[in-house]
Amino acid sequence: MIEAIHKQLMSELDRAGRADTVFVVSGVLFNILVLFVNWAQASSLSEGRGNLMIYLLFTAGSLLISCTALLALINSRRICNSVHSALEQIYKDQNVAHYLPKGLSTLGNKRFILSFIVVGGTGLLAVIIPLLQMSASSNGP
Repeated sequence: MIEAIHKQLMSELDRAGRADTVFVVSGVLFNILVLFVNWAQASSLSEGRGNLMIYLLFTAGSLLISCTALLALINSRRICNSVHSALEQIYKDQNVAHYLPKGLSTLGNKRFILSFIVVGGTGLLAVIIPLLQMSASSNGP
């Protein structure tokens, strides 16, 4: 029975890791797309020929996708922490906990923080850079 529980917990960790990868990659790629589209729109808007609705929709999309990815990362972190706790208890009960590397859980938290920074950072850049482009263009050369 312990082996079945162990297998289920490991499967849950694997699913959480794959989901994190999907959300991080999707968020970053979408934010890069938004950055380029909105940068072009910002330049066009400052010249009076851009489409404000496209700019606003892409900005809202970037915020939505980034927030969704960040929430997914937070949820995944919660899942991983609870699964790690359960696994540690199983290993203690089976007297094999001493084989676990020290600091294993801190590596997962560091990975979470880095992923959070990457998604959040690209989201912020996708919104802020076009705004700076618009303000710089409206102030003149």
